[in-house]
Amino acid sequence: MTKAVALLLLLAAPTACMDPGHDDDVKALGTETPGVPEGPLHRPGQPCLVCHGGDGPANTEFSLAGTVYLLQEQEVPAENAVVTVEDVSGVAGSVPTNAAGSFWVNADTWRPTYPLKVRVKYTTVTAVMNGTVGRAGSCADCHQNVVSAASAGSTEQKTATQTSAGHIYIARSQSQLGTASP
Repeated sequence: MTKAVALLLLLAAPTACMDPGHDDDVKALGTETPGVPEGPLHRPGQPCLVCHGGDGPANTEFSLAGTVYLLQEQEVPAENAVVTVEDVSGVAGSVPTNAAGSFWVNADTWRPTYPLKVRVKYTTVTAVMNGTVGRAGSCADCHQNVVSAASAGSTEQKTATQTSAGHIYIARSQSQLGTASP
């Protein structure tokens, strides 16, 4: 190999492996929450596949992942809820949520075929997604916690907007949960 070819390969290698858009997406997630170590309980409500989608920086790849909350406008995690996903070919699978309300499907276990139907069961209450998931394995790509100021700016609320369905939740109010509260 000539020196010129070796130099060209050396200069091209760093740019061939970098994706500035993906790097920006990872940076936009911000820092870890103080006191919460990296692992299954970190970053609830964030788009998990930014790091776990195969491009890293996480080592484990997920095909689906998200966070479920008990109520529409509160960030109380729905621990021990069961998320059931059925793909277009009729294959279905269920996964539980953890203490942060988070769930995931390892990519080496199942790569569903889109579109997907989703439902979440928490004790006796079942929430069914009105539409289907068309392409995004990170639920937070559409289900973001959007903060809006309440009247007179007194309290912040989590709400849906034209660009976000709001976070995934089991019920709109505590009364809908009935005795199924944590």
